[in-house]
Amino acid sequence: MISCPICGRELRLIVDTYEVPFFDKILLTSAFCECGFKHADSIVLGEKEPSRYRIRANRKNLFTKVIRSTSGTIKIPEIGVSIEPGPASQAFITNLEGVLTRVADIVRIAMKWNEEDADKVKRCEWILQKINGVVEGDEELTIILEDPFGNSLILSDESFKEKLSEMETKELRTGLSVIELTGFSEEEISRL
Repeated sequence: MISCPICGRELRLIVDTYEVPFFDKILLTSAFCECGFKHADSIVLGEKEPSRYRIRANRKNLFTKVIRSTSGTIKIPEIGVSIEPGPASQAFITNLEGVLTRVADIVRIAMKWNEEDADKVKRCEWILQKINGVVEGDEELTIILEDPFGNSLILSDESFKEKLSEMETKELRTGLSVIELTGFSEEEISRL
């Protein structure tokens, strides 16, 4: 039995697998309670070779599809942006413009949080100007999508794909919680 974190009653669980293009099999879970608590998650069950996709985003290719799994990291080096997966990371399918819009939304929030710091506000304004320049057509930004499990991709003939080295793969966050137990015997760990 899994208890509801809100009221303590037993959660109802639905678990199923689906075949999804570009992702292989996905495990979908849904937990809900009579009190209104809900939680849903999706986990990619397949694993491919670690990969990096790189594309120069410009006004002409903003509709290029971007598929980011829960383990994908997005980087835009020209403006110093890196979006790394965490424990609550969610997969999404969007396009290059959608990636830029997500970044712009976060930058606007950061600008509000730091409105007392003129340097930070100026930096945020500069990032928004660069993003707007891509949408308007007079700028280009590099979008990099890295995935240690190979479940993310940029779907375009313009994108450059390369395999990540073992060292590069180890340096990437996966979004998964990893628990390491040191100082215990195998017998002690098996009893946990």
